[in-house]
Amino acid sequence: MYKVAICDDDSLQVSNLETHISEYFDEINVQYEIDGYYKGDRMVNTMRLGQIDNYHLIFLDIEMEGLNGIETAKLLRNIDKSFILIFVTSFEQYALESFEVSPFRYLIKPVSIEKLREVLRDVLVELTAKQKFMFYQIGTEHFQMSLDNIVCLYSEFGRKIHLELVSGSDTSFYGRISAIEKELPSTHFVRVNSGTMINLNHISSLNQNDVTMINGNCIAISRSRKKTVETAYSHFIERSFGL
Repeated sequence: MYKVAICDDDSLQVSNLETHISEYFDEINVQYEIDGYYKGDRMVNTMRLGQIDNYHLIFLDIEMEGLNGIETAKLLRNIDKSFILIFVTSFEQYALESFEVSPFRYLIKPVSIEKLREVLRDVLVELTAKQKFMFYQIGTEHFQMSLDNIVCLYSEFGRKIHLELVSGSDTSFYGRISAIEKELPSTHFVRVNSGTMINLNHISSLNQNDVTMINGNCIAISRSRKKTVETAYSHFIERSFGL
């Protein structure tokens, strides 16, 4: 079940968004709960006190009286960094100011139903990937790793998989990269050479010949994979930023 919050000091906006989000999720048979807030500080206090489970998706109006949307988002990110944030605004002037709170997308008022549905479709792709795990075994012990924690993985000697993680740690287990590739979502992982796969979420920079990950690891892109990597990254950017 996905938990959604809408925060806007206009009660009609909250009601309209709730109606259209509910209609979309009902159509595709997704379970959900939606909470509405009319003040940013009330939402922050509710989450800070642990009165509700953390939200998967939050819609925030930027131009609210009192605590505005960007100020609210900064406080919410101190409580939980994992939720997907959608800013709802009448203006596009806040893009740079809001960058540090990592908004997934902006919706311009009046929000079109078609655009909202496009955003929700892309949000579900992200949420599905975040909830998935890689399962592996070391000796007789079984482990699971959230895919979002994996920066990249590569094959050692063709029979051992090495994982590099967001935390800076790493781990290894026996397996083949061809089998791992089939298990990972192509929306977020791409094979850049015969022995290496990367998480598109954790790219720092990319050019035709290599990709640098957030941990500083620079990985060569093989000639045969260049088109595949370029296409995968383009689709990732389109989903992430609505281009």
